[in-house]
Amino acid sequence: MVAGSIEQRSAILAILGIALSGCYAQPQAYLDGRTILASSRQPLKAEASVARVSAPAAQPLVLVSDEAPVPIGDTLTLAGAVRRALRFSPAVHAAALEIDAKRGEALQAGLRPNPELGGWSWNVGEDPAEEGLDVSQLFELGGKRLKRLRAAELDIGVTAWDYEAARLRVTSDTAQSFVDVLASQDRITILKELQSVAETFSSAVSERVQTGGSNLVDVKRAQIEVTRAKAQLNEENAVLAVAKRRLANNWGSRNADFSVAKGELTSTDHIPSPGQIGGYLDSNPDIARWAEEMVRREAVLDLERAKAIPDLTLTAGARRIESSDDTGAVLQLSVPLPLFNRNQGDIAAAQARILKGQHESLAARVAVNAVYLEAYSRLAASSERLKGLEKEILPSAQEVYDATSKGYSVGGFDLLNVLEAQRTVYATRLEIVTARAEFQKAKVEIEALTGRGLNAF
Repeated sequence: MVAGSIEQRSAILAILGIALSGCYAQPQAYLDGRTILASSRQPLKAEASVARVSAPAAQPLVLVSDEAPVPIGDTLTLAGAVRRALRFSPAVHAAALEIDAKRGEALQAGLRPNPELGGWSWNVGEDPAEEGLDVSQLFELGGKRLKRLRAAELDIGVTAWDYEAARLRVTSDTAQSFVDVLASQDRITILKELQSVAETFSSAVSERVQTGGSNLVDVKRAQIEVTRAKAQLNEENAVLAVAKRRLANNWGSRNADFSVAKGELTSTDHIPSPGQIGGYLDSNPDIARWAEEMVRREAVLDLERAKAIPDLTLTAGARRIESSDDTGAVLQLSVPLPLFNRNQGDIAAAQARILKGQHESLAARVAVNAVYLEAYSRLAASSERLKGLEKEILPSAQEVYDATSKGYSVGGFDLLNVLEAQRTVYATRLEIVTARAEFQKAKVEIEALTGRGLNAF
């Protein structure tokens, strides 16, 4: 009886070993197939990814304003502003961490189900008493594990596109804020010049009073122009302070940690046609992500269909009868009968989401195209506006101002003509700065949408 028990127990141990091993291997053909690259550019493959996928250490969110200031000097360039924004932007950090989360989900999707250990006892306190110990292992059929892993890997690819979209938005917002600072600095330069000219002219008018060439009314008018120029300059200084803080806010700084933005507002007469630029909108992350997303939704549908296939549960264990000291092996197989639940609801939902994705993809394309057309409209309008201002209006206004100034000095024009010509010149120069800023901001937006510079067309 003892020998028989030893043989039986050996057989039981062998059965338990087989059950605990969860013996269904990952096909090598799948592991050698296409993989989705996440932010780290490393492929995620089943359980081999354990060493690469791990939960990030808990760290507090750090903004520029919350840590020791990063010295950038008095001068800030566009490249420096964008680097700082990408480094400290909460939106970019959140998008990067979402990729890590998806990689963790993909790791989880590739794991096998855990075996279950169970025990039981019959006729407790009575004779004959029976006891048992068993291990159950669920075997997923229909390729569920592979399809679950496939869908999870594709989800990483979609999330990587969302990360790129977040980076583009931060870059575009920072560049446009930088343009606002440059424009305000240029306007301040012009307004300082205007104030200096107004003060010089006011002094000249006051001197003419003593010689009888002007009257006290003209002196007052000239002084009003000085006051007006000072008020405009003070107003623009306030605008610049806000613009600099808005720019610094892109990297989380509460105050502007730079003195001057270095750059030049330029424009160009050459503007590609809408068709030339629009052909590159497909590379925009908000559009490009949908190719990956539709493949992922197809993979989800395959997974839901596989879930309709019942899984197999193998139970192996030992049964012992106390009265006779007999031990026997127990082996049990169980399979659910798909009479009512064949996962038809989740299959229908996955099919509907594929159809929905087709419309969402088209909606994303329409939305990006609408933003592009609006930006292109501003680009073209500001370009045409600059042509008129720079090539026709400003030269003519300057010519009139020069003529009236000379004429006033010899008594050929009255003061009102001079002041009006002066206001026209400087108002035109300020308008040119505004138009250049509008051109640059539209240019930045289009380049962010297409991923290409305008000079590349």
